[in-house]
Amino acid sequence: MKIFLILIICALIQISVSAQNILKISDTKTSHLVCPDKVQYVQAGDYSIVQAEVVPELANLIRVKAVQPFDKSTSLTVVCADRIYSFELQYGNDALITYPIETFDSQKAMTFSGKMMPDYLLKDLCDQVLDKRKVQFRKRKSEKDGIKVRLNSISLKNDALFFEIQITNKTNMAYDLESFNFWITDKKKAKATNVQEYQVFPQYHQNKVQRIPGEVTVREVFVIEKMTIPDQRILKIELNEKALGNTGRKLSFNLKNKDILKARSLK
Repeated sequence: MKIFLILIICALIQISVSAQNILKISDTKTSHLVCPDKVQYVQAGDYSIVQAEVVPELANLIRVKAVQPFDKSTSLTVVCADRIYSFELQYGNDALITYPIETFDSQKAMTFSGKMMPDYLLKDLCDQVLDKRKVQFRKRKSEKDGIKVRLNSISLKNDALFFEIQITNKTNMAYDLESFNFWITDKKKAKATNVQEYQVFPQYHQNKVQRIPGEVTVREVFVIEKMTIPDQRILKIELNEKALGNTGRKLSFNLKNKDILKARSLK
């Protein structure tokens, strides 16, 4: 009987171990997680030792690389196709180049967008931001070829930051939006190989703007979990146009930590 129980316990332990999603990464190789659909969320446990980001040109591809060799493992969480994938990242020079994410264990994602609060509450708060129509920032902007993008305001509610962005199309041709990205990156880029940047993913955005018709101004609100930016780093907000042959207009502007600290409270 004791032997039988021992065998059962060993089997359970083996199942538990095999169910863990262990991903090996290296600082000499760049590994990629290939997802079946657009990646909705990606977050590494420690960005000082790991770089993890969605490839801008391919929204279903995640690029993962070690910044330096490390001993203790860290975590990586990915949400794709309404599935949550949790990984334990380990350092190893035998890391693979490509990992199909569907070969790993996952669980069903929650029915609301973010962990901060339900969608209906986020929508109400975004409506509050858009109803105010007060411009807090006038110099945080970028303009190119008839397109102007500007930060209007930053608001705060509990652990959520609300970034109100205004886009103006001064031309007669519609601007098709491919992506709106938020990057934390270095202020000064002395050498490209030394730049460490990672993407911050909004947990909610209000209007889901995809096209700005000619001679039209639109406003959008992006909700991001509260944060501060370390010294010598900035938050870069980037707007990309969808166009043939990667010829679209790209605009970006930078925010400093002092800008985020000016966030106004929402009731």
